Amino acid sequence: MSRDRRLAILLVIGLILIASAWLLPRLEWVEVDVPARPSGEALRDDALAARRMIAALGYRTRVIQDATELARLPQHATLWLNQALPDAAAGRTSEQIAAWVNAGGHAVIAVPGSWQPQRLSKAFGIQALGMHVAKSGARLDIEGRPMLVGIRQCDVFTTSHPVMWQATVKGYKPRHGDDEDDEADESNAHAKAPAGKAHDTAEAIAVARFRVGKGTLTVLCDDRPMLNPNIGQQDNARFAAAVLLEGDRDEVIFATQPEYPALPLWLWQRAPLLILSLGTLVMLLLWRAGIRFGALQAVPPASRPGLQLHLRALAAFLLRQRQYEALLRGPRDEVRRLLAKLPGNAAEQITDAAKRAALTPEAITEALETTPRDAHHYLRQATTLAQLDTRLRAARPGSARRKTR
Repeated sequence: MSRDRRLAILLVIGLILIASAWLLPRLEWVEVDVPARPSGEALRDDALAARRMIAALGYRTRVIQDATELARLPQHATLWLNQALPDAAAGRTSEQIAAWVNAGGHAVIAVPGSWQPQRLSKAFGIQALGMHVAKSGARLDIEGRPMLVGIRQCDVFTTSHPVMWQATVKGYKPRHGDDEDDEADESNAHAKAPAGKAHDTAEAIAVARFRVGKGTLTVLCDDRPMLNPNIGQQDNARFAAAVLLEGDRDEVIFATQPEYPALPLWLWQRAPLLILSLGTLVMLLLWRAGIRFGALQAVPPASRPGLQLHLRALAAFLLRQRQYEALLRGPRDEVRRLLAKLPGNAAEQITDAAKRAALTPEAITEALETTPRDAHHYLRQATTLAQLDTRLRAARPGSARRKTR
């Protein structure tokens, strides 16, 4: 290696070392949480994170998966209905839940959207006013604690129950009801606001806790900040704790499952042995119909079919096509050739052949001249011709040997 080449290599290495010494102190290792799609239990239960957080704070938690359990709730507990009840369940349980709250329970519900069932909210006398929109979340003051909650679409509301505490937002877009009563209630609520752009600056309730009989009711304009994908953002975890924990209640009940679960999950919960048996049966059927893996079968050597095989195939084809005359043409010509070698005229030849073959002249004439009516008739004629051919060939005299001088 030449001297100039060595100097160039050393210069490049020096530049790399200088750049590394300048760059490395300016680098910083930062851990970044990459959001991942929920899986397992988190995929089936949207409130799993909130439930585990409440349990870590020392409170008992449990999940209700059957709507009939809502009729047997303990009085000193908190119930969170984080999904709008279907009409079938709401028709049976809305009044029961309202009676349970009046008797001393604590319920946490969200204001339903205009497209969702309204029976539960109507049972508590909750009237939705409109929609508040916030781009970066809503700043709420809950019992003197300011929080930034990830609520971007908030269904503000009003109710006649006594307020224990509440958090408000400014401005909302009025909701237009579907019936005359809703429109009348909205018009009365709007009449209280100043004229002009009153709804852009008017105060409206976003989250509040009310006294209902002997119990309490917490109403949220939106409960999505408390679900798995959002509870770790902003102050959503503090918000969930403030909403779900109330007084000296030591149990929080999560009604997070719909009344009608998915069919595969319902079948697995009710009949796991039947599903396993059906799965085993399907696997056996697939195994029976599948390809077996083993030693490769040797490829047979190529062979050309013989003349006899060709004639048999041709005869089988003609028999399926009922071409009886074509099948009898060859044997008849051969028998006529053999009969011609017998002495006498045609009648005498047939009589002589009948004696040799132990047949009647009529059977020989029928086999030679009559067209077969069906397959059975053809078989009788073919048998007669075969017997006659065999006897005539056996009775042929041997050729005389030449006498030598």
